[in-house]
Amino acid sequence: MESGTLLSHVDTDLVTREQLALVQTPDATRSFKPVPHIELINTLEHVLKLNQITIRKEQFALRRDGATLFGVLQLAYQDTKDGMAALGLRTSNNRTMSIQLCAGLSVFVCDNMVFRGDLIALNRKHTSGLHLRTEINHAVLRFQDHFCRLTGEIETLKERSLSDTEAKAVMHDVFTQGILPIRLLPDASNLYFEPFVDEFRPRNAWSLHN
Repeated sequence: MESGTLLSHVDTDLVTREQLALVQTPDATRSFKPVPHIELINTLEHVLKLNQITIRKEQFALRRDGATLFGVLQLAYQDTKDGMAALGLRTSNNRTMSIQLCAGLSVFVCDNMVFRGDLIALNRKHTSGLHLRTEINHAVLRFQDHFCRLTGEIETLKERSLSDTEAKAVMHDVFTQGILPIRLLPDASNLYFEPFVDEFRPRNAWSLHN
């Protein structure tokens, strides 16, 4: 399964890394330090590789004025399945947006400004004091720490078997407490008790969570 989604539909075009290298970057000022899009991506890839994380798939969307970049990177990380982790990014060189990275098992980036992940790993303005390599290093370290804790929690859920009665009780509480709208109860029940995705067939807490 893909863990990251990039949606491009509002004044943006999907582009390759090679096309990003052709985008002109505005001149820096005393207080503003724009970062070339290709420099951001190449630095991010370099730091990831130093931490034994490789980019399995990448997608980028660029506003037609070239200033604003959105992206999703599908990652192969340690012993996880390819694509289990992802990084989302967005940045702009027209002073409207900082450099932002989100990360996790499920990442969604859209050019309408939706930006969602389990962790916001970086949110740094383009100031004159910006040191890109250092900021990316810190972001990747935060991602690793978060991901290790998250995968540990997932393994705990996978090891927790549930009887049908226990699963029904959890569903009951979720809907009666208003965590999810009651209209979704039939769908949730069917997806758990009659799953069409093989990895969610086990009767455990991880399957129920999904």
